[in-house]
Amino acid sequence: MDRAADFLVAGPVADGIGVDDRREPLRALVSSLARGGAERIVLEWLAAEQRRGRAVELAVLHHRRHEYRVPPGVALVRRSEEPVDAFVSALAARWARSPAPVSTHLVGDELLARLWGGGVRTVPVVHNMREGWRNDPARWRPEHVPFAVACAEAVRAQVAGAGCAVPVFTIRHRPSVGPAATDARERARLRAEWGIAADAFVVVAVGALKPQKDYPRAVEVLASLRRSREAVLVVLGGALDAAGLAQLGEIAGTAARLGVARALRLPGFVDPVEPWYAAADALVNVSRHEGLSMATAEALAAGLPVVAADVGGQREISHAHLELLPPGAPPEAYARALARLPVREALVADPAPRHPRAWSVSTAWRRRNGAPLETLFVTANLNAGGAQRSLVNLAERLAGRHRFAIAVCGENTHPAFPARLAGAGVERFRVAPSADPFDVAEGILARATAGGARNLCFWNADPRVKLLVARFAPPALRLLDASPGAYAYEELESAAALAATLAFGPADYYRRLDCLVTKFHDRACPPCGRVEVIPNGVTLRDPAPAAAAFPRFLVSGRIAPSKRLETVLDAFAALVRLCPGARLEVAGQAEARHRDYLESVLDRARDLPVVFRGAQPGLDYLGEPFTAAVVLGTHQGCPNAVLEAMAAGLAVIANASGGTGELVRSGLTGWLLPEACSAGALAQAMADAAGDPGRARRLGLAGREHVARHHSPEDMSLRYLSILESGRPATDVETRHAHDDFPRLRPA
Repeated sequence: MDRAADFLVAGPVADGIGVDDRREPLRALVSSLARGGAERIVLEWLAAEQRRGRAVELAVLHHRRHEYRVPPGVALVRRSEEPVDAFVSALAARWARSPAPVSTHLVGDELLARLWGGGVRTVPVVHNMREGWRNDPARWRPEHVPFAVACAEAVRAQVAGAGCAVPVFTIRHRPSVGPAATDARERARLRAEWGIAADAFVVVAVGALKPQKDYPRAVEVLASLRRSREAVLVVLGGALDAAGLAQLGEIAGTAARLGVARALRLPGFVDPVEPWYAAADALVNVSRHEGLSMATAEALAAGLPVVAADVGGQREISHAHLELLPPGAPPEAYARALARLPVREALVADPAPRHPRAWSVSTAWRRRNGAPLETLFVTANLNAGGAQRSLVNLAERLAGRHRFAIAVCGENTHPAFPARLAGAGVERFRVAPSADPFDVAEGILARATAGGARNLCFWNADPRVKLLVARFAPPALRLLDASPGAYAYEELESAAALAATLAFGPADYYRRLDCLVTKFHDRACPPCGRVEVIPNGVTLRDPAPAAAAFPRFLVSGRIAPSKRLETVLDAFAALVRLCPGARLEVAGQAEARHRDYLESVLDRARDLPVVFRGAQPGLDYLGEPFTAAVVLGTHQGCPNAVLEAMAAGLAVIANASGGTGELVRSGLTGWLLPEACSAGALAQAMADAAGDPGRARRLGLAGREHVARHHSPEDMSLRYLSILESGRPATDVETRHAHDDFPRLRPA
């Protein structure tokens, strides 16, 4: 692209919006660093945050002989010789001033009570089904435990059913798997070291020796499997206590009794475990109960098929290579399933998307502190775009009438809208230094809870931010979404991987919303408890001067594929052949991600009389003479480009996308073309406007009358205000369907 046109690419600018980062250092308390799934979750979470430069602190109650290593940079607080009670009391004093709760794992209620007594709130994480609990969720009180987290939906259901009085949310962790898990050299090395034939079928079972793992039963599976093929069982885990030693004795005794001792390998705890996944052909999990098995998830990510008992959250690990058997299925059933699997030749990983930093959002709630807040609006940016213009228009009207603030998620590319908000005295800030969805979601919840916000309103935000915030929002916080439309719905559907981690998808999101605000009567609107239609409102302008002596057309808005500028340019090229003096002017910029599209647009316009004016959020061009404004779009809402042109008395030529059909009516306020209109149809409409400028003028003035009657910013603000302040449908302002009064207008 010609460097002279670089001004058409939007880039970050100094906008006067400061960062108000309410995130605190992350703090976690864990019983030990024993080589188990819960401990691994904590370490992988904290390591992911530490790599981003986040301050993290981990307190550990007990020493174990076999432990995970703590990632570099994680501040470790370990108990030495003092009693456990005294250590926890010291932690309470250390953390008492923090407004953020502490994430706790495998810590009993009697110790949690010491933290509560010291003024420390906790978010207990339940890592197992009821049989493995160390807590009584019915004892948790909201003033001490704002909410709890379960490792699977099956666990959450049990916690809720046990009389838990606080909200319980689910996070399904996915463990990381290194490249050694698919290293053929590691496979050959380990098999040689442990005397396993290259063509033997190797089954692994992973986890500490505990009664719940039922490893003697895995030995019975081995004995049954060996009746049909050469197989070896490798148990990767050791004893942590007396119960583990007893399990080891049972394993050895069962192997001897069934005559399979020579086919059993007991390496104990291994670090790293990945080479053993490379050496294996399948994983078996016969646990009596599980929360969400890290061994099962890890093996699947390493490319291993898994045969497991259908207990706890196992069925929530959706994977084609996971076969679940009923609880209590006989060893022969496991053996039959394993007998169908081949000795692996190709080692190919199958990692699931991972979101370990979701755990950070589970510590986002803050104690009430600072100025009270009625509503927190959340928007991706304050760029010079239509959605942002609507928010600024609303904010200027609400200023002084409603306590609110605007949380901005990312960088801005134009200073105009932040300056307007500053002039209106509207509080606006960035919730985190980056637009990372986990940083942003945590910052949003921290600010909303600290301010005691009653409403949180999304106004075009990252779908991952929306899912995270809605998943972990306090039940009393009313959630609204005023950024709907087909693109928003599609974006939410695209966040499926995160939805699986949170056990919270688009349908759950819409059920959680207190109100979905659409900008037009959208028949594709997803099911939601309450839907309100609030079209955009714009300020009426003095009518633009009469059209110029030559046909002159305006296109305003972002330069993006959804705006169909290639169709506009093709139509204009056809018009120029009929009207050589015609001119097209484009007001707007392209985001950096659409630079290639911009280049294609510039190439298409190279030999045409087209002027690219760049971003002009002040809309000064609406005071100039134009024949008509051309607005094409895909998945439009209530486009401000249409409303602003009509408010200035310009006739509009548009396609019937989204709410545009409720604004433009052919022969009344402009030319309305089919949604998928062709360049030829658009060229004909432009030729009609150019051929009869007087008619175009009359259509434009009729459109201005329609905006004055139906799209005032005051009407829009009152509709929003009624929702934000009362939660009831608007009754003080009658906003009629945009079509209602069209028949009363006389065709021009």
